[in-house]
Amino acid sequence: MANAIDYLDWRGDVPLSLDGFNEVDGLIICKLTSLDFTGIVPEDGELGFADALGEYFKRHGEEDRRLGVLLPAGTVTMAKKLLASRRFAGLVISNYINRVDGANAEQFCALTARLPDGTRYAAFRGTDDTIAAWREDFNMSAQDAVPAQLDAAAYLTRLGWEYDGAVRVGGHSKGGNLAVYAAMSAPEELQERISDVYNYDGPGFRFSVAAEAGFMRVRDKIRMFVPQHSMVGVLLANDCPYSIVESSASGVSAHNGFTWQVYGRRFVRRDRFSARSRVYAEAISSWADRMDLQRRQELINAVFDALEGTGARTLTDLTEQRVRKALSAARDLLGDEAERAVFTESMELLARSYLSSARRELPAIGRFRRKKEKGRPGPEKQ
Repeated sequence: MANAIDYLDWRGDVPLSLDGFNEVDGLIICKLTSLDFTGIVPEDGELGFADALGEYFKRHGEEDRRLGVLLPAGTVTMAKKLLASRRFAGLVISNYINRVDGANAEQFCALTARLPDGTRYAAFRGTDDTIAAWREDFNMSAQDAVPAQLDAAAYLTRLGWEYDGAVRVGGHSKGGNLAVYAAMSAPEELQERISDVYNYDGPGFRFSVAAEAGFMRVRDKIRMFVPQHSMVGVLLANDCPYSIVESSASGVSAHNGFTWQVYGRRFVRRDRFSARSRVYAEAISSWADRMDLQRRQELINAVFDALEGTGARTLTDLTEQRVRKALSAARDLLGDEAERAVFTESMELLARSYLSSARRELPAIGRFRRKKEKGRPGPEKQ
């Protein structure tokens, strides 16, 4: 089986005029946001992709490298193949924004691609390696809207003012959530011009958005894809229709879009999530439902204040010792003994919720453990 990078070998010579834009193309454009075009592609202008990539290579080199815990290698290889393809000949990148504000718990990155078919694609980056980005992700479970969502809505609205043709919107991980939020928040006139909203394994919202008028106007345009081992797209309230796709990886590694299997011009479908994904989603939901919004926000602030207090600014900076130190410090930061007890109880509740879900979804594991314990040899007799 093959992935989105192999897809460019297969169909890179087929122009969009002969075979229209599809779901795999959408993921490829989203992945371009992983490249740092700061100081290369202007925020209020555009640059041909060939020139943009050439300048990127001058500054960062041509080697494919891992850009932190959640940005695996592969994007540079993909970009080189994209540049050499007839399918994306003449691609132009514009309006690049990359903003990380630790003080306001904000991480936002977006670019607009002018495709060879004349349409525009607004792509949003997912969570990067910064702790500020992760704080913002967790804040999504306690706040109606986080800064990156408001930024995404403003970004797409601005694109609608500057361009009067057909628009596509998309993103991977948190970027998928931003794409949906931006589309449902857009003016009605712009919503009518949106042809597709691509959500690649993006988390949902704190509350159901199914009844909101803006969401209903774009719901049928949303194309959501989640791997069968999803641990991100199953989070929070997700009212988007979705397709489950096959991944060559399991666990959190399946979140990487380059592991998703491709056949022809589409991702390979699966009928259901893996048992572990179902267990994880149910456990997180059960844990969150038993905490009110104020308690969630207090816990999030305590944990991330402590993480930043270790001196770490990215996940790559964190070590096991730093994480343990942060959790201990977070517990101590919570006022009185009653608050500290809530913190400990919350961590224990998450573990209990997971085990409870596991017993229902994975009964064979419980039986195996009991059998193993029953057959475990005792101490040798002297």
